[in-house]
Amino acid sequence: MSFLAVDTASAAPVEGLLAVGELTGEARSFADLREVLEALERSLEPDARAARALVAQASAIVVGAVSASPAPIQGGLAPWQARKLRKHIDENLDATLTTAVLGEMVALSASYFGRAFKATFGQTPHAYITRRRLELARELMLATRDPLSQIAYQCGFADQSHLCRLFRRSAGVAPQAWRRANRLAA
Repeated sequence: MSFLAVDTASAAPVEGLLAVGELTGEARSFADLREVLEALERSLEPDARAARALVAQASAIVVGAVSASPAPIQGGLAPWQARKLRKHIDENLDATLTTAVLGEMVALSASYFGRAFKATFGQTPHAYITRRRLELARELMLATRDPLSQIAYQCGFADQSHLCRLFRRSAGVAPQAWRRANRLAA
């Protein structure tokens, strides 16, 4: 492991050290920390400036190791609840899916369910269901020759205009134009 850094007190380069800014984003281990601390111990007597730089580097490694572990989702759904909901939603996109019914499936009140769902999936239940319906509509538009009205019904939209309005908002183009362009490209 080669080091080259800048002493934070004097801003002068210190031979053999990485700059603290170079440490961010890199995966570091405690073996790296041990190596830095051993170098620090060796440099304490002859070069106080290098010792300060090594302490800064060791601190950066420790801070990076602590912040690298993902924080658990607070208030989210349990993994079994998320799997059960994802499966149920994907299998029932053509049906009416309400937060009350989905919450009952995982034994949560509708209000708590909404917050937990958003914490887990990153969007509200309604937005998630709409996104999944639009993804299914795209698949069906490419895989079948069914009219848009039939695809809208199969995906759980109220009617063709509902599909077209949401599709245009999502993709920026009308579904029929998207279908033609993507069929030609395939």
